[in-house]
Amino acid sequence: GKITGRDPRVVPATVIYDADLTADLPVGIAGPSGLNAIAHSVEALYAHNVNPVLAMIAEEGIARMASGLPAVCSGAPDARGEALYGAFLCGLALAKAAMGIHHKLCHVLGGSFGLPHAETHAVLLPYAADFNREAAPDAMAAIGRALGAADAVEGLHDLAARVGAPSSLAELGMEREGIDQAAGIAAETPYINPRPLDRNGVRKLLEDAFHGRRPDRKER
Repeated sequence: GKITGRDPRVVPATVIYDADLTADLPVGIAGPSGLNAIAHSVEALYAHNVNPVLAMIAEEGIARMASGLPAVCSGAPDARGEALYGAFLCGLALAKAAMGIHHKLCHVLGGSFGLPHAETHAVLLPYAADFNREAAPDAMAAIGRALGAADAVEGLHDLAARVGAPSSLAELGMEREGIDQAAGIAAETPYINPRPLDRNGVRKLLEDAFHGRRPDRKER
């Protein structure tokens, strides 16, 4: 499994943000990695320790990434600064907020099934947001505003498609037999999340993500 932690000893003394250093970052890495960053802000918005300043940072991070990332992935060099600023804001959100079901499942799928980190984030994000939709209406409203979308979940799904990210867990090499196991691992340990991590609900989330089904409000 994968174990995460926080410790001042691993905090870097200096971090340099320079958009020029991202010039040779392949689109296939930039797209999923940007969605990984957005996931930090999405989960910050419904974290149990969110506050107004953190929510403002998280929403702005999503907005900047949503503005810059598709342009970066289509080869527009002028958008790199916008995307990098968004990534910085999303990193601040991650540093200050507790993460929820999305990160829990990404750790399970990466640690127990060997799925690639950023691509797993990219696939799961709309489904994790859909799982929390009814339990976190304020967060969904903020995500929708940041994306310029009428619906937060559909907006996240469409953004992933616009940047050419993988769209299903099957595409990442996961076997269907792993869905039950992953749902069991995720649900067996308590994890703070707006909606409790019941095994059946998590299994449906993973089943939808495995097939890449569009998380549509009409299906609810």
